[in-house]
Amino acid sequence: MLPLFFLALAQAVTPELRQHVEAGLRAKAAGDLDGAAREFQRVAELAPELAAAHVNLGSVYFQQKDYARATGPLRRALQLNADLPGAQQMLGTALLAQGAAVEAIPHLERAQAADLLGIALLEAGRTRDAVDKLEAALLQRPEDPDLTYYLSHAHGRLSKDLFERLRAQPDGATRVQQMLGEAAAGAGQREQAEKHFRAALAARADLRGVHLAIGQLYLAGGDYARAEPEFRAEARMAPMSAMAAYKLGLTLMNLGKAAEAITELQRAEQLQPGMPETHLALGKALAATGDLSGAEGALQKVVQAEPASALAEAAHLQLSQIYRKLGRTADADREIRALQELRRGRR
Repeated sequence: MLPLFFLALAQAVTPELRQHVEAGLRAKAAGDLDGAAREFQRVAELAPELAAAHVNLGSVYFQQKDYARATGPLRRALQLNADLPGAQQMLGTALLAQGAAVEAIPHLERAQAADLLGIALLEAGRTRDAVDKLEAALLQRPEDPDLTYYLSHAHGRLSKDLFERLRAQPDGATRVQQMLGEAAAGAGQREQAEKHFRAALAARADLRGVHLAIGQLYLAGGDYARAEPEFRAEARMAPMSAMAAYKLGLTLMNLGKAAEAITELQRAEQLQPGMPETHLALGKALAATGDLSGAEGALQKVVQAEPASALAEAAHLQLSQIYRKLGRTADADREIRALQELRRGRR
């Protein structure tokens, strides 16, 4: 039986044309794409003004991933009928696959194919538009590795473009130093990162976030004595920053200043309630001062908030130690079992 788009022109369909159409459809259904292409090529020759003939030929080449051969028939089909279902997306995809991103864009726009359109926009240098389309597509398919790759690439290019714009601005040097410091820190180049951060502070002493970044460099290296003044400087500059209060409290705890640490960690909790990292550090600091009941409550909040995380592992370990000090052996054993179960699940 002929498809509807052929039946609509039944009065113009000759027996020979019908024969080739049916043979092409049978070959395609059987997976014989070469045979289908031969039949549909003959259909296009017999009925050159029939859009369906060209779209069928183009779709076979498209299915074979022979995008160069698919392009011509698909273009001709859309010239004859711009509303053919699927033809716009096939042509846009075929053009994109051949590197013709700019030409592919209008076809993918008409097809409303956000994922492929985002890729085409990215390759055409329209980075900002690409980010928008790729983010919309990723919301629909959050586990798609190709979309994740292209969106990451788009964000990287957008970041680079913005950095170049910043560097070209007369007053952008300070922020350039800050960004260079952040990039070096991310690459694990601590000395280089500090050099850039110090240069930024030399230009603008009131720059928020830089003392925090330098403090984190020292904290990561276990140099708590040098981290403390940096976090204090950030806390003075941004007294409502929960992160500065948390980092200062964590550093003080590692320096053995548990009472001071508790003050900062409680302040961090007030500024941003519910941070599991704050609860974990607070639990350790309270335990160090002998407030085992308060420590237990803080650590239980960690387990409740993130029951399957590395933070929960640390909390279970701390709780087991607290329960042993309190003589609650059964509770201590329960925490150790929970810790072991978590570790097995994370392997």
